[in-house]
Amino acid sequence: MVGHLHRTLVLRLTLGSFVIAGLLGLAVYFYEFEKIDGAIVASAVSEAEAFTVEAEKHSPLNAISSDAELSKDLETFLAQHRNFPDGSFLIAELYDQDRDQVAFAVPAASEWIEIQLKRKQHRFPEGRESWYEKQYVGSRLFIQVLTPLFGSTGALLGYFEGVYEVSPRRVAEIRETMATALALVVLAVLATALLLYPIIRAQHKGLIDLSQELLHANIQTLEVLGSAIAKRDSDTHTHNFRVTIYAVRLAEVVGMAPKDIRELIKGSFLHDVGKIAISDTILLKPGRLNDEEFFIMKTHVEHGVDIVRRSSWLAEASKIVESHHEKFDGSGYPWGLNGENIALGARIFAIADVFDALTSERPYKQAFGLEETLAIMNEGAGSHFDPALLAAFSKLAPKLHTDFAGREDSSVEDAARHLTLPYFEVA
Repeated sequence: MVGHLHRTLVLRLTLGSFVIAGLLGLAVYFYEFEKIDGAIVASAVSEAEAFTVEAEKHSPLNAISSDAELSKDLETFLAQHRNFPDGSFLIAELYDQDRDQVAFAVPAASEWIEIQLKRKQHRFPEGRESWYEKQYVGSRLFIQVLTPLFGSTGALLGYFEGVYEVSPRRVAEIRETMATALALVVLAVLATALLLYPIIRAQHKGLIDLSQELLHANIQTLEVLGSAIAKRDSDTHTHNFRVTIYAVRLAEVVGMAPKDIRELIKGSFLHDVGKIAISDTILLKPGRLNDEEFFIMKTHVEHGVDIVRRSSWLAEASKIVESHHEKFDGSGYPWGLNGENIALGARIFAIADVFDALTSERPYKQAFGLEETLAIMNEGAGSHFDPALLAAFSKLAPKLHTDFAGREDSSVEDAARHLTLPYFEVA
């Protein structure tokens, strides 16, 4: 159980670390990208503002008076601002104060970019803000930017729009910066997780120890309560351990779910717990019970269900306690259930209980041998017992009979605990 909890802790801590690292990584990614975007756009805007001097010469800008000259000046500007460290403009346009285009420059070497980018419809910014859109073409990064141009007096001259290519060196720097930031975030989170693991493990040690003690205390309560009733009924308590072994082995063979096997184990120990409410006169009567006495005896089922349902931990036993006297053909009690309407665990337990009763010595009878026992039980196939389950149990019976039938020593208890404990540790 301790190893299971520690593996679970490591798994959850690892998964949690990667989730946190992923979320923080995304946050850092977008934060750093915003910073980088801001720096790149600022560089592009700074380059665009370098054209202010030329634009001011043609102020006021209008398509009639300055189109040809402005276009020539734009081409000259593009030629003079190539191969800058951070990047350079490849295409440029100029708009007047009314946002009408007055000049346009696309060098022959940049025509493919105009086609490839399929530039988005720009949005004229307000005040001194700039508008931009980023786009990658392969490994090359381009920015379509539009920024206002203000003259020396602070008056708006018009708007400069261009396609700015970020230099390969700057792109490499961006990628390196992002990779470094993300790596540092991941390493920081994982390092924190490594530091927290021994602390969390130490804090959990007390809880694990307490859980172990509580688990064993609950199991001991289960055994003691079941054994006390068994001793009162038959002067032996190993019946509960043997019948539990038989029932669990059959349940495993037929593929019963671990949760249901856990319920079966509890029910096997506590199936007759309701007999505590039956008087010794009836419970220990050596002869056959009359109808009135048998009616009272049958109420032990109702009493048993009431007892186990008062405990959240024992309540799982209620299916077996309530249905262990039901028969496959519907002739049992208290509800007269039949077939698969009877819980699977109860059908399994009925086989295990009768097998142990027949193969054990009692004050009123000798123990039957294996062959005689199976012959008697096969007569009840389809009436008392589920025939499919009985057939499966018949294959297990020889080994179970050899190892446990009629034994009263502590090895039976040890075997039962070894078999059943794992079903509670993984609960």
